[in-house]
Amino acid sequence: MLFLFESTHAVIKAERICDKNGITCKIVPVPRSISSQCGMGIEVSEKQEKIVVNILLKKKIIYNIYNNYKK
Repeated sequence: MLFLFESTHAVIKAERICDKNGITCKIVPVPRSISSQCGMGIEVSEKQEKIVVNILLKKKIIYNIYNNYKK
């Protein structure tokens, strides 16, 4: 599952929040064909998607989810 953000700052903040909550995530480059935003996103497992969504909502971090992401 790929989470997209409006800025590099938001990507880094989301990664730190995930790390603090024991969620495995990885910062990955996002191709322009997927998004024209900051060019980076975080990848998490599908089973952790709902947890990450809830955390980002609580922290008021704006994001989009890209469901068809393949490595």
